[in-house]
Amino acid sequence: MKHVEGTKVRESLAHQIRVYLCGKLGDPEPFNPIQTEGLEIGISHYQEFTVEKPHLHTWNHEYNFVKSGSVKVYVFDEHQEYEFQQDDMYMIEPNMPYITKAQPGTEVIFVKSPGGNDKELVPVTDSMKKWGETWESKMEE
Repeated sequence: MKHVEGTKVRESLAHQIRVYLCGKLGDPEPFNPIQTEGLEIGISHYQEFTVEKPHLHTWNHEYNFVKSGSVKVYVFDEHQEYEFQQDDMYMIEPNMPYITKAQPGTEVIFVKSPGGNDKELVPVTDSMKKWGETWESKMEE
């Protein structure tokens, strides 16, 4: 049986924002994640207010479960901001450009299927920078 030790996951999250629990991973984790084909699972832990770089996934569906805290996601093609709280789940489809920001203490469990590094960064605009300045900031069109 393959497994990942929870204490090692917690130790890793104390020093970095994101850890992968399983997948076909290029960069090794400080513990031994389960090597899998066709699926990635990980945890993002935002200890302070964080804005992720705007991006899209070219072939992955990304499923996100908010374990604690709050996340705002702005989907550019929809011109829509969504706010997700503890126990909410949301899905990002392939080729859906978006940007996220998270409150301090937020933890998100994510699953990417079929897995693999397909992230493409989206050029950052002034309105994106302004949106990321504070939790309350709104995206200007």
